[in-house]
Amino acid sequence: MTALRLKVYWPVGPAIAVALLLLLLGVLLAHYEDALYMRQQQTNVTDLAEILAASVAAALEFDDAKTAQDYVDALKVNQSVLAASVYDNSRPIASFVRNGSTPAPRMAPKLGVSTDGDIIHATVGVGQDSRRIGAVTLTVAGEPLQRRLARYLGLLFLAAMGALVIAVLAIAQGTVAARARQLSEVNSRLQDEMAKRARTEDALRQSQKMEAIGQLSGGIAHDFNNLIMIAKGNMRSLRRKVAAGEHVRYLDAAESALDRATALTQRILAFSRRQPLTPQPVDLSALIAGMDDLLRHSVGEKVAIHPQLKARWKTLCDVNQMENVVLNLAINARDAMPDGGTLAVETSDTVVNQPPMEIEDFQPGAYVCLLMRDTGHGMTEEVRSRALDPFFTTKAQGKGTGLGLSTSFGFVRQSGGYLGIDSVPDKGTTIAIYMPKLAEQDHE
Repeated sequence: MTALRLKVYWPVGPAIAVALLLLLLGVLLAHYEDALYMRQQQTNVTDLAEILAASVAAALEFDDAKTAQDYVDALKVNQSVLAASVYDNSRPIASFVRNGSTPAPRMAPKLGVSTDGDIIHATVGVGQDSRRIGAVTLTVAGEPLQRRLARYLGLLFLAAMGALVIAVLAIAQGTVAARARQLSEVNSRLQDEMAKRARTEDALRQSQKMEAIGQLSGGIAHDFNNLIMIAKGNMRSLRRKVAAGEHVRYLDAAESALDRATALTQRILAFSRRQPLTPQPVDLSALIAGMDDLLRHSVGEKVAIHPQLKARWKTLCDVNQMENVVLNLAINARDAMPDGGTLAVETSDTVVNQPPMEIEDFQPGAYVCLLMRDTGHGMTEEVRSRALDPFFTTKAQGKGTGLGLSTSFGFVRQSGGYLGIDSVPDKGTTIAIYMPKLAEQDHE
């Protein structure tokens, strides 16, 4: 299954910060628009005052107050004009003031434009033939408060909507990202479960195959063993009846071959887990310590044995068969180190919670662990995966039956234990045997 590909989303915090920044920009833009509008209004009021000044210039020249008042009254139609005045060089000669507005001053203000809140005051001179003969003043409302508030609110609304959209998208993306992470985790667990299921199915098929081979080999071994017993019985009877002579050595050779055949059937029965066992409490550390001379003699002088026997718990197994397993594993280690090496034999008491060495169907619990670690040529993964198959061997023809590890595995499983193999080419091999702790010791 293809793993989910996740997009990277903005965190919610930075997105909210951007939203707040948009709100601030909205406020600044509203303020800028207000200032720009006021400057434009000042220009417009100044232009209107200059038009009035040009219109009343002749009236001032001839001291025609009525005509000047007519020009001033004409401005009343413009509702934004709050007051207007025409001055000669000493006094106002025409003016009007809307209700509630400030009356015109007695003397003309200084020339120029100024603002008082939302009110614009403009004063321009009136000239005639390059002479200043008076001045006009206008007082104009810059912008109604309601209109200004509406403009502010409009800009703020747009900024708030933008900020809200960004915040909502950030929260939504955060939710989507969290959901995507959950889906990714579910997908990962599903892949793990599928891989585990595939391994379990492979182990089940292998177990079924081994069970079928075990049943077949067990039946053959039993029947073959019965035939051997009949042949050996007849051999003994024939030996008693045949006089001593050269015929006896033929009987000896035949009986030796039958003994080897009997040993072979015992190995086959061990593999098929049908051999008769006599289980008893066993101290593996003591058992291996008692085999020290036998093991050193079996592996030869080129192989150094390093025992580390720390186990104190006991387990339940057949002593003779366990000795055969240890001896067989030691001989296999010797064959893997033709030029010599080191064989570490270790025992320990351990509580195992996770399957070691990928041992299938492993049950967690308390075990007595036996490790036999050599420094030999090791195994490839293909060889390691088939090492426990019956009749599989990498030794030359005639040098091995291919039943050593499989019979050891059969005995260990028949005794309720587990056997695992860890090997690296040119690094060595470790055989691990986990035998259940004797239950009676739990109460000691």
